[in-house]
Amino acid sequence: MTVVMILISMTVVIEDAVSSPAVRPHSGQPASTLWSVAPAHPGDRPALADLFTACSPETIRLRFFGRLRAWPRDYLDGALAGPPEQHDSVVAYRSGRTHLLGMASLATPCDAGPDVGELGVLVADPWQRQGVGTAMLELLLTRARARGLERVAASVMPGRPRLLAALAQRLEADGALRARDGLTGIYKLTRRP
Repeated sequence: MTVVMILISMTVVIEDAVSSPAVRPHSGQPASTLWSVAPAHPGDRPALADLFTACSPETIRLRFFGRLRAWPRDYLDGALAGPPEQHDSVVAYRSGRTHLLGMASLATPCDAGPDVGELGVLVADPWQRQGVGTAMLELLLTRARARGLERVAASVMPGRPRLLAALAQRLEADGALRARDGLTGIYKLTRRP
């Protein structure tokens, strides 16, 4: 999986992130432009289909390492119905959850090890670099820490090491794996000092 987002070096405050959605204004916009982040649920399936079709082919390629026409069925089923210990996912939304801006997920275990969660983030093109991915990531990682997960892995395609560098600004690096189709960074869930 590929993380498709650039983490912005900013502090994201999520109040009671484990049990409550985070609500914050879109960066630089009036307070009337609010979006929320909350755990995903099966009722999000139609809005997730719309999110996928709203993404550019390049965004989909970077996220899934290939060209797809829809969410991979097994992935989406796990993200929406899997217990958080196996596949946790959160969504960013507006308008009463009918308009999703993105989804982030953390699947465990992954190829990097049994105690490592594999991170995946998809943000709709107009919302990239607006803090949506960062807020989803913060909630997802807060939930993972509460469950006792200690490490996460994020994979990127060749030529995209800036994303892993951005993760390293927030989390302590704990190794990297190189493959023909990309690079995977592994990070401890402890915050950087």
